[in-house]
Amino acid sequence: MVSIRIYIEGAGNANDDDELLPMQRPGFRSKIIAGKETTSSLREGFSQFFQELVNIAKEQKIEFRIVMCGSRIDAYENFKLSLESNPESFNILLIDSESPISPHQSSWEHLRNRKEDQSWIRGDNLDYDDDQCHFMVQSMESWFVADIDALRNFYGEGFKEEKITRGMRNYQNIEQVSPKTLLVWLESATRHSKHGKYDKKTRRPPHHALEILKRLNADIVRQSSPYCDRLFNTLRSRIGYLPDES
Repeated sequence: MVSIRIYIEGAGNANDDDELLPMQRPGFRSKIIAGKETTSSLREGFSQFFQELVNIAKEQKIEFRIVMCGSRIDAYENFKLSLESNPESFNILLIDSESPISPHQSSWEHLRNRKEDQSWIRGDNLDYDDDQCHFMVQSMESWFVADIDALRNFYGEGFKEEKITRGMRNYQNIEQVSPKTLLVWLESATRHSKHGKYDKKTRRPPHHALEILKRLNADIVRQSSPYCDRLFNTLRSRIGYLPDES
């Protein structure tokens, strides 16, 4: 393994590392190249979030590449293309789970069994290594809500954290909360803050999702999100920081 490549669902733009994208398959065009439909790339935010792993990889002389791909479909297609173009790398897909994950299903089985995802999987066997499929459960916003300090730091005066903490009393952990509920909590808590209501798609700075990602404490998020913890442990293992259990 000479590098780690993470293909992530989320906004990218034309200034991102286009050279990281694998050669395009005829008939498929990645949204990251067009880039026009996106807002601001989240790549800097994810780089900050994974900074500890980036540093460990650097010590081991392993490249750590983060590629923002746009939609979950584009992320999956770029992941598959990278398996062909970069077989020596450890390629990972990271997307929103969009729904709870059954403890009796593997990550790939979760995608295969979701009716909403079956149209773009298009009969693929999904017989890849389970360590290569990871989720933000049930969406990226669950990581935001896991770290109230990061939200408070960004939104400042007028941020109503009780709108989130009160809602969380009805759940055992953050991964049980639906994307729709997470959005309601975030919008309600930030409505009167100095940066206004949480807006994932704003085209004018500050770009909320990017700024929150940059402020997240990965250790805090891992404590609240078992699937985030799984991602970090998988990467640590592949880098050689933990014994490889595969």
